[in-house]
Amino acid sequence: MNNSSTPLDPVLVPQGTFVYASAPARIDLAGGWTDTPPITHEHGGKVVNVAIKVNNRIPHLNGRYLSSIQAPYTVKARRTEALILSLSYEPDIPPEHYHSLEQIRDHADPLVPCALLKACIVASGIIGITPSKHDDVPYKTIAEALKHSGGGLELVVRSSLPLGSGMGTSSILAAAVLAVLKTLKGESYTTDDLLYQTLEVEQMMNTGGGWQDQVGGVLPGFKVTTCELGLPVQIKANTLDLSDDFIESFNSRLLLIYTGKTRLAKNLLQTVLMNWAGQDEAVVETMHRLVKDATQCEASLREGNMTNVGAVLSRYFDDKRFLSSTTLDHPPVVGILIKHLGPYIEGASLAGAGGGGFLVALLKPNLDRDDILANIRHVIDAEKKSQTPRDSNDVDVEDNNMWAWEATVDTVGLVVQIGEKA
Repeated sequence: MNNSSTPLDPVLVPQGTFVYASAPARIDLAGGWTDTPPITHEHGGKVVNVAIKVNNRIPHLNGRYLSSIQAPYTVKARRTEALILSLSYEPDIPPEHYHSLEQIRDHADPLVPCALLKACIVASGIIGITPSKHDDVPYKTIAEALKHSGGGLELVVRSSLPLGSGMGTSSILAAAVLAVLKTLKGESYTTDDLLYQTLEVEQMMNTGGGWQDQVGGVLPGFKVTTCELGLPVQIKANTLDLSDDFIESFNSRLLLIYTGKTRLAKNLLQTVLMNWAGQDEAVVETMHRLVKDATQCEASLREGNMTNVGAVLSRYFDDKRFLSSTTLDHPPVVGILIKHLGPYIEGASLAGAGGGGFLVALLKPNLDRDDILANIRHVIDAEKKSQTPRDSNDVDVEDNNMWAWEATVDTVGLVVQIGEKA
């Protein structure tokens, strides 16, 4: 992926040739919510996060695990001779074929199928429909629009992470889709273009959101990203140059546990923004502390002080729960996990806005991760068996949905390449 200031040179992509992209997920370590408009331009924002590759851990007969670490988000697209718009978001569901322009204009509802992909198509202008020329276009059908824009379009998007993971899926996928479509279109772009246009896509979908997710997945490794007061929003992202030894240590001490529940995000954004709009003193003070802790997290990473990073992570989780009015009972297994992990970890937080998704924790030094996980799993299974029928869903540990995933720092970021003709 190119840097922020140097645009990629446009390349002519032959019809039938796929453009591919892969991108890591992100773990937010400090400063989240200060990246969200209007908070970010009214208060100023600072976020620290890290790009990661992941794969769910597969139990082996000897009690250990087998896994294949990879970037969790992939996108591919190509122009086709047939004047068809084909969108695919789920591997188990056949691709959707669209014929009416109205089927593209419904991207403002994030619950409609392929809303994210539709919004990216409009934002990129690849079929002649753009945000500024959304309704007033000289085409009556999608086939007509495709005919005048270079041919049919096949777009396939995949994520190996569960929906609602809190790992930045929608924003990072949007950035990857935009990169692929711009490349396919023969359009020059920079990293900054992707970061800002992803914000536009989220506004087009009426989902709001901030800028830390796409920064976390487009750029590699550990990042510190800031936004000063005022409009327009101006994002400054810097990748931390940390030693290989520190990254190896971080990888060995990182725990990523899926709670089995999706992130409860339906009203979190509205709740936080309403509290901010009222300028509640405790909310404003929390925003100050989030920025201050992001600065401390940056310093601790540079110093290689994992204990301080873990302490910031736990305070960050406290602040996220306060802002979003959630507790350790969202879902209940979170509080149980943190209670039993407590003696073994430097700190922990749920990834993302809070509630469900993945629990992120940093182990204390010189501990065997697999042994710790096996012990915790044994305790939780025992608690589940001891529950009464009334509360049996409070500790829901399903073999196929929950438990530890492998995760390592991604040192590459978003990768876009042009493949061979299919």
